[in-house]
Amino acid sequence: MTVFEAIHKRYTHKEAFLPDEVPLADLEVIARAGIAAPSGVNRQSVRLVILQNREELAPICAASPAIGLETASSAIAVLTDKTVTPKGEINFEKEDYAAAVQNMLLAATALGYSSQWLDSPYFDAEKEKATRAVLGAPDTFHLWATLPIGKPKGKGSRRDKLPFEKRVSFGKF
Repeated sequence: MTVFEAIHKRYTHKEAFLPDEVPLADLEVIARAGIAAPSGVNRQSVRLVILQNREELAPICAASPAIGLETASSAIAVLTDKTVTPKGEINFEKEDYAAAVQNMLLAATALGYSSQWLDSPYFDAEKEKATRAVLGAPDTFHLWATLPIGKPKGKGSRRDKLPFEKRVSFGKF
């Protein structure tokens, strides 16, 4: 699959996953794609936690329930290290994590898996803190998202995209 095919085939899988295991080698390929993403001032703030099986995912589900996490056989948690930005300098953690997530979503798609950019549970500071604690991440880290990864149970619903002409202009807005 080309990168362009992966870009156009990728969708947000918000439904259940099959119980099929995702091989660790595939999870590593996906994680490597994440850490290959660009980062502001090359600070490389992103840290990933690969959750290989249901036993590792169960405590995460208790802290931040979601159908994807509750049914996927694997996931990758995406955190950033707050200490890499010197005081008074521009912080690029949000951009860093977003670039890493997009790379991982495309890599998962290219390998034949589905995923979801699951960040909304962590908008709640208490859920973010509780889930980060389950992961064993120190307070100097921020948990931005968890990506459940697996084979979709069923076709999965895809949302239509607006046509190119409605979103892109040439020369001026």
